[in-house]
Amino acid sequence: MSLIPEKTITISPTLAATIGLEETVLLQLLQECISHSNPEQSQGLNWVTVDGERLLNLAPFWREEDIVRLSTGLHEKGLLLIGGAPFSGQREFRFAFNDAVASSANCGPAQTQTATRSVATTAVPASAKTIGNSWQPSQDAMRQLSQLGVTQAFAEQQIPQFVAYWRDRNVPRHSWESKFIKEVWRQWQQAEATSYRRRQEVALTGDWRPSRDALQILIGQGGINSNFVEDAIPEFILYWRDRGDVSSTWDSKFIQHIRRQWQFYTGMMEQDSMPRAIEIQWRPKESVYDVLQMANISRQFADQLLPEFILYWQENGTPQCSWSTKFLQYVKRQWARHIQPPSTGTADGKQQGSNPNGRIRDRSIIDALSDRSWAS
Repeated sequence: MSLIPEKTITISPTLAATIGLEETVLLQLLQECISHSNPEQSQGLNWVTVDGERLLNLAPFWREEDIVRLSTGLHEKGLLLIGGAPFSGQREFRFAFNDAVASSANCGPAQTQTATRSVATTAVPASAKTIGNSWQPSQDAMRQLSQLGVTQAFAEQQIPQFVAYWRDRNVPRHSWESKFIKEVWRQWQQAEATSYRRRQEVALTGDWRPSRDALQILIGQGGINSNFVEDAIPEFILYWRDRGDVSSTWDSKFIQHIRRQWQFYTGMMEQDSMPRAIEIQWRPKESVYDVLQMANISRQFADQLLPEFILYWQENGTPQCSWSTKFLQYVKRQWARHIQPPSTGTADGKQQGSNPNGRIRDRSIIDALSDRSWAS
């Protein structure tokens, strides 16, 4: 019984040393396909179409991605022309050799040295040439780009700048079409990514709310007080709505905004520990105004609220650990009420009912000032 039960693949050792062993084997297999097919003449080349599954059966030692890698490498070297999409086992594969490769793949033992020199000449810069001013991609190149999803109009728009770029550099290449396909495909992917991002960008509206995931990150994972987060929403909306910006990452911006403010806020709380009553000459720390500035609340607005804040808590007499944080929360609540549209359905100038969610900005001023939930 023979140890070699199948037809052998004959290759040239010198050719394998020139372009690679695997590449040489693939060239021989493709030559086998040419021998059992009827080539189609186009632009002086013999084009052959072979079923992808058949080529895989001829090379059971390779996977589909191996043939894709090798055929792409031969294409980049200018040894193999690919018509249409890259190799796939689920569709037909259209290819053609240039003259040098065709002669080498069909050579006999007596022609080995001549064929090797022919392929080596194709693989080195001797056969490469610079791009001409009137260069245009072939229909096969445009068809291959179309199969990749690139529109013909987009591909044609890239031709002038592609030619101008490589004319200035005066670099010779074996296959300008291969270079053009790669460059246009890269530009197309970038254009599609940019277009997708722009479609996702929207302006911030008055009814915007952070997503559940954003609230979970801030409150559930970050340990930030829910009232603190709620009170920051109106100021965040007002700032970005006035700027007129559009974005696809409002949740991310909001998370960064809240985390930055919370750091200042908790820093002020840690500086005070002993409860004490407020004094008439009390003034908030400068860090309070820093936090308010991040929330785009003016210092003038805060200073206008200071006298009534001190008066109320002097009469109330309740001691607090941190009057600065208490004042900060009071200013933010008043700012939220200030920028909210006026409520309808009031009686005697007061709101009827209460918010079922118990949001701080909708409570009366007495309830708001007495609230201690922010310190929990």
